[in-house]
Amino acid sequence: MQSSEQSNAYWLPKVKIIDAAYNPNTEYCIGINDGKITYIQEYHSDITIPTNYQKLDCEGAFVSVGWCDMRAFVTEPGMEHRETLMSASKAAPLGGFTQVAILPNTKPSIENKESIYFLEQENKKINFNQSAKVDFLAIAALTHKAEGQEMTQMYDLHKAGAVAFSDGLKNISHTGVLMRALQYTQAFDGLVMQLPSDENLSNGHMHEGITSTKLGLKGLPSIAEEMMIQRDLEILRYTGGKIHFSTISTARSVELIRKAKQEGLNVTCDIAAYQLSFLDEDLAKDDFIFDTFLKVFPPFRTQNDRDALLQGLKDNTIDVIVSNHIPHDEETKKLEFDLADFGIINFQTAFAAIRKQTEQILNIEELIQKITINPRKILKLKQPKIKEGEKVNLTVFYPNEEWKFDKKINVSKSKNSPFMDLEDSLKGKVLKTFS
Repeated sequence: MQSSEQSNAYWLPKVKIIDAAYNPNTEYCIGINDGKITYIQEYHSDITIPTNYQKLDCEGAFVSVGWCDMRAFVTEPGMEHRETLMSASKAAPLGGFTQVAILPNTKPSIENKESIYFLEQENKKINFNQSAKVDFLAIAALTHKAEGQEMTQMYDLHKAGAVAFSDGLKNISHTGVLMRALQYTQAFDGLVMQLPSDENLSNGHMHEGITSTKLGLKGLPSIAEEMMIQRDLEILRYTGGKIHFSTISTARSVELIRKAKQEGLNVTCDIAAYQLSFLDEDLAKDDFIFDTFLKVFPPFRTQNDRDALLQGLKDNTIDVIVSNHIPHDEETKKLEFDLADFGIINFQTAFAAIRKQTEQILNIEELIQKITINPRKILKLKQPKIKEGEKVNLTVFYPNEEWKFDKKINVSKSKNSPFMDLEDSLKGKVLKTFS
C-alpha cells in the first residue's frame, strides 16, 4: 500500500521522470520539502541525501505530475454508506490521483453555489489531516436534479468553481436543453459533458449481441450510444461551443468522433480505464457468468469494439482515460443481473487496468498524457510542473509491477470490483503521491 508517513521532507533516489523537460532514459534524484520541489538532479552514486530528508524506497520507479481523474462518483452527500469524501480521499491517491472531478448526482445534486462550497470546505478539512492530499473538483449538474429538463444557473456555478457541466450518470436527452447549454456556455468558455446513450434504447443490461441472446438478457445496443453522438455532433456543428463525450465504448463512436475532429469541431472524449479489460462474452464464462460486478455502463462490448478503442487511444481520437469510479453497496449489486445497478469501484485499479491492456499500443509517456496533461487541458486546470521551486504535485509509480487487488487493500467503502481477488495479476502499481 501507499506510504502514509507524516513527513515534510522526502528524498526520491534513482527515478525516471516522465516529462518533456527530462531525458526519459536518465535517472534523477528529487527532493521534496514543505510542499515544494527543492531539488532535481541527475543521479550520481556520490550524491548525499540532505539532512532531515526521509529517503523513499523507490529506486527504479517512474515519476510524473500527479494524475487527474476526469470522471468519478463520490456519493456524499446523500449516500454515505457507499462512499464518502473521506474514503474517496484515501482511495484516489492510492490509485495515483491528486485531482478528481466529481459527478453531480449526489443528494442533493451539485447544482448551486452552496453545494460547491460544501465540497470545497469538506475537501479542505480532509486535506488538512492527510499526507496524501487530493483536490476534488465539482462537475455541476447541467439541469435541475440532473433530470434533463430545467437548466441550472451555469454562469453562477462556473464563477463558484464548477469545472464542467453534465447530468453525470444520466444523459442529456432533451435536444433543446443541449442546444441551449452549448450556446450559453460559450459566453464563459464552459464545457458540456455528455454520457452518450439514447435512453429510449438503453433499458438493457449488457451489450446486445450473441452473448446477451445466449444468456437471455436484454441487450444494450451499440446504436443507442452512436445515435446520441451523431445527434450531439449535429447540434454542436450548428451551435458551436464544445462538448466532451464520457465513456465511449463502440467502434462506430470512435469513427464518428474522429471524423468530427478532422472537420474541426470542438469535441473531446474519454473511455473508462476498465473498458478494455473484459468483453461481453466474458459474462458467459464459468468464472463470471451473471457476475453483477461486470455490469457496467456502457457495457463491455466486442473484440472489434476493443480494437477500435485501442486505435482511438493511439491516434488521439480518445483524449482521456477516466476511472469512472461508481461505488455500490451489496443491496444494489448482490442481486439478479437484471436487477443490479451499473458500475464498479475503480480508483485503486484504474491505472493497472488500462496499463495491462494498452502496453503493446501506447508507450508509458502516451498513456500518462491521457491522465495528466489532457484532462487538465480540457477542464482548463493549471498544469503542474516538475521543476525546482514549484508546488509539488507528483505521482510515483512502477509501470510494470504486477499485483493483486483484494479486500485487505481496498479502502473504498464499497467492494463492487471485478478485479477483487482476480486470479490474473494487474500491472502497474502506484507507490505514493505528493500534492
